[in-house]
Amino acid sequence: MNQVLAAVLAAGIAAAGDSGPTMTVVQTAERHWKPKTALPPGAFGANLWGDPAAGPYGFVGKFPVNFRVPLHSHTNDVRVVMLRGTMVISYPGEADVEIAEGGYFLLPAKRAYVARCAKGCEFLAFDQLPFDIIYADPKDDPRNRKS
Repeated sequence: MNQVLAAVLAAGIAAAGDSGPTMTVVQTAERHWKPKTALPPGAFGANLWGDPAAGPYGFVGKFPVNFRVPLHSHTNDVRVVMLRGTMVISYPGEADVEIAEGGYFLLPAKRAYVARCAKGCEFLAFDQLPFDIIYADPKDDPRNRKS
């Protein structure tokens, strides 16, 4: 019995000394903002974890004042939390949906919508599956414009 107790105590002491996985922290000032070439000029993004092209991922997006993303969709669901400002989502033929600072919304896969931020906004987008942007009209896709 004493040997079992000694083994359990030794294991507990060893485990207490193990700090486990390291914690990842990305402060606001440490975000690496990059222009988002798949969006109209003025949009920036900062990846927080993972790879949006492969999933899972999490990134912060930033849109300037009076920003509008033309009608588009995503292959997979996109989960979003508004960090600053308000975003308006417009589905054709439906009433606009306004998501205020702190609000959460899910953008369903393959459902086209327009996104707008009148006063500028920041948001966290995340999911387990890859992220993409598919414009309803290819002429709206900035990646198709010649430099």
